[in-house]
Amino acid sequence: MRLDPLMLRAIKILAKEGYRFRVTVLAGASHSSKSRHYAGLAFDVDHLNGFKISDSHPYWRRFLQRCRELGATETLGPGDAGHSRHVHAAWPRR
Repeated sequence: MRLDPLMLRAIKILAKEGYRFRVTVLAGASHSSKSRHYAGLAFDVDHLNGFKISDSHPYWRRFLQRCRELGATETLGPGDAGHSRHVHAAWPRR
């Protein structure tokens, strides 16, 4: 399995734009069997711009919006089942 170049490009752009974030999962970990993580198409972030991800985090919504602008078709965060402490961005299967 290889990591998707469009996803990696997005991570690089996000960092260049000034987002500071900790990627906790790229491929692997424990997800549903159809998770895009296992195809190298998704990443999770638990810290963003100095704050842990939570519903009151000031930046997570804008971060996920920027991921969508960069091609992510699946974005999840606080309020979505299983995502109260991290955000998830995934690119489409090709």
